[in-house]
Amino acid sequence: MGILNIFDTSELETFATALADDLTRRFPPASEARTDPGVQHQIKVILEGLCARAVRYHQQQKLGVYRKAKLANVFKWRLTEAGYSKGFVERATKEVATSLAVK
Repeated sequence: MGILNIFDTSELETFATALADDLTRRFPPASEARTDPGVQHQIKVILEGLCARAVRYHQQQKLGVYRKAKLANVFKWRLTEAGYSKGFVERATKEVATSLAVK
């Protein structure tokens, strides 16, 4: 039974979904159209916060390569489903995945 728990990613998927939902709540897809100067700073602050949460989760759960990739993939697809542009999804996912890989 213990060996099968290695492949159980339901808790990880729940976390990644919550991470993406938090981004969607704080910066809805419609906000991508904004052109004011503060938007880039807002995105940066939000993504830094999400990356910090992902790193804390990684430190608590001791994620391996497979689970880091799974987290990034679930995050990416959740953002895509929410209606973000491909470029924004790639940028946000890259930042989260990079923070997991570096820390």
